[in-house]
Amino acid sequence: MRARTILGAAAVTVAAVLLAGCGGGSTTGSGGDLGAGASVAPANAVAFVAVDTDVSSSQWQAVDALLQKFPGHDALLEKLEQSLTKKTSLDWTTDVQPALGSELDLVVLPATSNGKPDFVALVQPGDASKLDALVKKIEANSGKTLVTAQVSGWTAIAGTQSALDAVSGASTSLADSNTYQDATSKLATSPLATVYANGAEAMQLLGTLGTSLPTPAGGAQLQWVSADVVAASDGVKVDGYVRTNGGKAPAAPYTSTLVSKIPSGALAVADFDATSSSVSLPKSLSGALGGETALYVSAGSEMPAVTLVTHPSDPQAAADALDKAVSGALAGLGSAAGSLPSSGGLGGLGSILGNIHLYHDVVGDTLVASTSQQGIADFEGGGPKLGDDAAFKDGTSAAGMPAETNGFVYVNLKDAVPLVEGLVSMVGKGLPSATQANLAPLRTATGYATSAGDELHFSLFVQIG
Repeated sequence: MRARTILGAAAVTVAAVLLAGCGGGSTTGSGGDLGAGASVAPANAVAFVAVDTDVSSSQWQAVDALLQKFPGHDALLEKLEQSLTKKTSLDWTTDVQPALGSELDLVVLPATSNGKPDFVALVQPGDASKLDALVKKIEANSGKTLVTAQVSGWTAIAGTQSALDAVSGASTSLADSNTYQDATSKLATSPLATVYANGAEAMQLLGTLGTSLPTPAGGAQLQWVSADVVAASDGVKVDGYVRTNGGKAPAAPYTSTLVSKIPSGALAVADFDATSSSVSLPKSLSGALGGETALYVSAGSEMPAVTLVTHPSDPQAAADALDKAVSGALAGLGSAAGSLPSSGGLGGLGSILGNIHLYHDVVGDTLVASTSQQGIADFEGGGPKLGDDAAFKDGTSAAGMPAETNGFVYVNLKDAVPLVEGLVSMVGKGLPSATQANLAPLRTATGYATSAGDELHFSLFVQIG
């Protein structure tokens, strides 16, 4: 099956992560089989990743069907397979597939005394001798030693004995953790992959490593993060969930009123509540935006038009602030583009940016600003609107976007991709015909967020047809 090459590459990637780390049961709460290795992972695990490695599963069959829609899928997969063999000397059929079993789990453990985390891979191989051979080949390719152990019907593979001991000697498992159960309770029952991270453990580990995650809004404490990847007949969907504790509650979901005003045929739309504490705005735009705000791109006679609609407390002051912010941004972009060598095919971008102007109009409490006067006229006119746009309705319906959200992003890929190709050609660098053909099956991309109490849900769906 074609999915075997991608899956093989994923398996080797996990092995590479495992090796990088050594340089220094129950099912998921959702009731599905994927992630069963959580029954042996220790309860204090920082993160846990599960990948479906059964190429006969419905998920990989769906992936294969999606790949068939792209003209260059055979060439791409052949290239991946050749790369896999060249870089690792591993063959999917003889080396990888028999060694993995139906799933591959990766456990990230808390930082050790050297300040670095340990990684443990968990598998239930269909052929134990094949797994032993695979481990030996990975060791030979990397020059590093791996250790293995049998733990409650799973084969644990790690870079250090202490990492294995942390798994085999755990008194409580991740599957029995209330935090893990809460985090995975809404995940799909049969996904392609799942991800879980304990908020407190992850923040502590990142602090040890000298980095950090974005701080939740309102001083809240991150409790956990979880996500899944699901392949469907018409696209791929990623759903993520974030639980926080304390701090200011996120703004309530709202029903967009601007979808009935934004012109039909918009190529890209970002709609959000500018007064929400969870929205971080550039300093130059502080106070310039208010209430439900939308930024969208629509096709123009020569150049795409970018239009902003917002409801600030002082529309005229907001218009002045936008003029200043946009002028500064365009000057910087134009200077940077104009300094590029013409041989790079982008030297003409500076003159294009130099011809962009910002127009605006204030109607009541609504500020409409656009790079095109026609963009303002289309918003204020009575023509067809986004809410009735066939592509928008189809894409958001396929994504399962509810009427009330905390904001959404929509892109009409089918119409936007040719436009981008045209813009690239304008600056002297066209896309290869093969690339254009492989972009053609893309239809829409829809992302949205919803909240309930201290839990946020993020979703992204890429529609393929």
